[in-house]
Amino acid sequence: MYGHTSQFLEEVFEVLRAIEYNGVSVGEFDGGVEGEVFLVNSTHLQIIGFKTNKAKHASNPFVLISSNNQKSVPQLYQYHSSRAGEWVQNLVSLTEEQQKTHTRLIVRMTGSAAQWKQFAVVDSNGNIVSSVNLDQKPPQPFCCFESEADMGLFGEYGIISDPIQVLDSRTLRIPRFSYKASQTPDGYFFAGSGSEINQNSGIKAAIIGKDSTPNTCPMLKDITDQDMIVRLDRSQTIYDIEWISVFCYKYSHDFGHLDIGLVENEEQVPPYIPELRNSEPLRPAHNC
Repeated sequence: MYGHTSQFLEEVFEVLRAIEYNGVSVGEFDGGVEGEVFLVNSTHLQIIGFKTNKAKHASNPFVLISSNNQKSVPQLYQYHSSRAGEWVQNLVSLTEEQQKTHTRLIVRMTGSAAQWKQFAVVDSNGNIVSSVNLDQKPPQPFCCFESEADMGLFGEYGIISDPIQVLDSRTLRIPRFSYKASQTPDGYFFAGSGSEINQNSGIKAAIIGKDSTPNTCPMLKDITDQDMIVRLDRSQTIYDIEWISVFCYKYSHDFGHLDIGLVENEEQVPPYIPELRNSEPLRPAHNC
């Protein structure tokens, strides 16, 4: 019975995933080609829902074009998602099936976005079928919530950190973090929204290098002046949360938190892009 309940909850949470943040939009393809193109950062693009029914496309149908008409073929990756996690896979070429399916692609530009004027889809003869202009400013990491030393997380049990930086839409850097975790029943980084911080208003965040996504384990050992990289749950982005807390889940108690808030149209950070893999990640057992 428990296993069925757990599976049901996983399916519910998958449905309740946050509205995806994809970066800075530079436009949509036309002319029989579908897909919206976003700047991820200064070196990468992503295409959401790429599809074309036109015949005789090249196996890599994309090209970057500079203001003096220099051209370069970018490197392609395909985005994948499952209950076990998210990953991107290196593509040598796009198959006919991939070109005719709404595919999500990550594009690594040659050099940086500043070098290129257009991003185009071409046919097998190199003729431009559709293009978008690369005339927007790429998203940048945000630094920082507050500006002075020791103005980050602060609370009970020696909790303190320097100002928190946003690396991408789901990843935070918490520098010089300290916490006497051995004196508490459990402690998690915990992010959410609302005026009250409790088990219903937030979700545990993973510590990169310690937790195996999707499993999150409590901090139980003392931490002194460590830089922590924290990843939000798949159902959240930095634009969905209003605070980040060090939280005792056992007793639903906030040891200390920092109020944060970014507005997408005002501060655009790079969207989260998962790691490069050749296959679906293994789903780890929940062992803490």
